[in-house]
Amino acid sequence: MSTGSEPARAYAHVTGGSARFTTVDGADQTLDALDADGVRQLIVDRVRADAAATGIPIELHTSGDRGEHLLVVDPSGAIDVDVDDRTVTRAELRQQAWWITDPAPATDEETDAEHEKPAAAAEPGPEPVLVDEVPAFFPPTPTPGSETDERPPVFDSGDDDDLDDDEAPAEWAPARVAEIPAAAPATGTDPVDVAHDSVDAEADAAPQTPDADASPEAAPAPEAAPAPETAAEIEPETVKPAAGTADAAPAPETAFEASTADGTRPSFIEPPTNHPAKVTGWRSFFVRLGIKIPPSKAELERAEREKAVSRQWAGCRAIAVANGKGGVGKTMTTAVLSAVFARHGGGNVLAWDNNDTRGTLGWRTEQGDYDTTIRDLLPEAQRLLEATASVSDIARFVHHQSVDRYDVLRSNPELLAADQRITTADFDLLAQVAARYYRMVIFDSGNDESADRWLRMIDSAHQLVVPTLAAPESAESAALLLDALRKRDEHSRRLADGAVVVVGQSERAGIGAAQRIAAGFEGHVRAVEIIPFDDALKAGRIRYDALQSRTKNAWMRAAAAVADGL
Repeated sequence: MSTGSEPARAYAHVTGGSARFTTVDGADQTLDALDADGVRQLIVDRVRADAAATGIPIELHTSGDRGEHLLVVDPSGAIDVDVDDRTVTRAELRQQAWWITDPAPATDEETDAEHEKPAAAAEPGPEPVLVDEVPAFFPPTPTPGSETDERPPVFDSGDDDDLDDDEAPAEWAPARVAEIPAAAPATGTDPVDVAHDSVDAEADAAPQTPDADASPEAAPAPEAAPAPETAAEIEPETVKPAAGTADAAPAPETAFEASTADGTRPSFIEPPTNHPAKVTGWRSFFVRLGIKIPPSKAELERAEREKAVSRQWAGCRAIAVANGKGGVGKTMTTAVLSAVFARHGGGNVLAWDNNDTRGTLGWRTEQGDYDTTIRDLLPEAQRLLEATASVSDIARFVHHQSVDRYDVLRSNPELLAADQRITTADFDLLAQVAARYYRMVIFDSGNDESADRWLRMIDSAHQLVVPTLAAPESAESAALLLDALRKRDEHSRRLADGAVVVVGQSERAGIGAAQRIAAGFEGHVRAVEIIPFDDALKAGRIRYDALQSRTKNAWMRAAAAVADGL
């Protein structure tokens, strides 16, 4: 199955009847079906279609309930299991067979036979079809009389090991290996179990004594029959129990093997029964009296948003707040988002005034114990990166917000741009310091989209937030920024497509204008949130506790949308 090129890669993580599927192009999708077999079929069909369309094999990496496997899907539709030389357990064999076994539709004869079955008759599993070629994940079958004609170990049906610890019986005779049936038996019998049972059963099915009730005439003399040429010519054989065996049925699996048949086991830890959402308002009075009242839908949604913004990501996350027009709410957005993430995530959030000229983030937030700016931090950046630096050393250069719990790295609004320009190398050095001391950095950007520090902010950002007022000029500036980023490079295009647009209601009666602006951005970015008018945001220092309840809820929705992009 060599195509002369490296195979593409797809990924599937299966949980129950749902799967998180990543295509060969890197796009993430969620596939849902009625059960695990249905979602398996969706994944396999999708990868086969992609392989056929591209003409090259695709490596399908699977994980989740059915274990971790590497499958290679050929453009012809064939699926091979990439098995290394490690010991493969029976459970893993079942999982591999689950991935590569396609359900076959029942024929008309099979359907008619099913209806003609007596109701009380037991339903035997499908007869294994014997083939000449042994599947790669089964041990080879030696030829009688050859050098490898030894007593091989027999598959164990009672534990999860590959091989039985006991040797084969003395009367062992070489047996043909059965192919896994095309469809899983209706009774739930595992295809690999059927294959294993057929190996053991044929090994035990040596020439046996005819039944006592059978007449001598009914037992024909044994004749030597020529071996059939192909697998299709081999008739299925009836497996009889060995002499002295009380029950011909295979021994039931142990409780442990049954619980791990799909790669999972029962958990001893009980899941939480109560949602962490809190009952608020007048209904909380009854809760204090001991009356159980479930949270409302709004309370459940708020709890989910709070959970989203309180996440702790592996590595520092950078959020760029940008719009080329001034006075559209960039500083306000930076301060409030910093407060939301810091208050719910436990601090370690830095609001960085990345502005060459007249950055006002320092004016709208608290001043710390030291009157320092980014110009003071830059000469000390190398020292702060040394192994001997303490986590408290950064406090001299930032301004801690006592109630909202985040820190501010100020620029100097009293200096001209020429006196405080930051080069690309300077920005990268400061970014290393920020990533060492903080889990999240939110940039309040300037209006010069050609500045080195502005472009480097975009290059290092994980999420873009575009604030705008409910005015045509502000919205058009935001739209132009998104258009320019989509043309700049692939990273900037992803930022623009996944951006969160925050539409601020500039007047008390301006909700209609805000809704029209928001509707214009829908479908062009990942999320759009409207922030209602609030006197606490017009001027002066920004404090989260001073906001009205509906304003807090709106900012919580915006922050949760940002968190979903991280």
